[in-house]
Amino acid sequence: MASETIEYGGFRSNLTSAGWTSLGVFRCGLMVMVSIPLLLFQAIMIRLPGPFWWFGAGLWHRTMCSILGIEIRISGEVATGGPVLFAANHTGWLDIIVLGGRLKNASFVAKSEMANWGFVATMCRMHKTVFINRTRRSDAKRQAERLTSRVQSGHSLILFPEGTSTHGVHVSPFKSSLFSIAERADEASDHNLLIQPVTVAYSEINGMPVLRSQKPLIAWLGDVELFDHLRQFMALSRTVVTLEFHEPLSLADVGTRKELAKRCEEIVCSGLERAHRLEMRMGPQRIALLSPPAETPAQSLLPDHT
Repeated sequence: MASETIEYGGFRSNLTSAGWTSLGVFRCGLMVMVSIPLLLFQAIMIRLPGPFWWFGAGLWHRTMCSILGIEIRISGEVATGGPVLFAANHTGWLDIIVLGGRLKNASFVAKSEMANWGFVATMCRMHKTVFINRTRRSDAKRQAERLTSRVQSGHSLILFPEGTSTHGVHVSPFKSSLFSIAERADEASDHNLLIQPVTVAYSEINGMPVLRSQKPLIAWLGDVELFDHLRQFMALSRTVVTLEFHEPLSLADVGTRKELAKRCEEIVCSGLERAHRLEMRMGPQRIALLSPPAETPAQSLLPDHT
């Protein structure tokens, strides 16, 4: 069967030519075998009051990362002391298991279409995902109130302000409307909701820095089927992702939600640029300009033809 090449944002990804590898088959079987008892355990835990629901969900995410060979390196500290709105850049489905296993008592905010994605929707509900409709303005107030209620009950939220997945080379503009939760949370409580920008950067594949041409192996691009992308990723032996937790801020620090979205975007973007330069692992890279070589005695004896 002829392979199909998919182009998205200047990237070309050939995801249908590669078949199942022995590593991919092993991982797929292991994921199914491990997920059954963990999901049954999570189905019980999610009905318990308090933060106990996250233990099963976080364990499942961390287990999936281990099976898929994902190594997570963390820079900075996760904000504590109350509910936090984590604002991260979004590359694809990998972000879910990477962040879901590290951010305690934090639910994802996802587009309403995912509520009809069968098994994916079931997995989202196991993590208490909040589904929002970004196109129906009539639901905006009700959805904002539901998000605010989550925050008031002590839950943190994980938000992807770009509004969609990207190829991971740069950060798309953050949508200020998605930060309305910060406004409502501040109005409904006596303290300012903390917003912590988070940079998610996939820096290495199989022990080597990720090249531009390899981005489609990680990023969920265009119309690529989720199963095809999962199959392709399972063939990789090891993937390194860096999570940089930046200094938290609040709406009161910047004034308006538009300024808040802009500030978070700039912070996450700077983190992604550092990750691309491998500063997280090698330290800040300085480029030294070499001074011109000194004139040698032999050069001084050459005739001047000017």
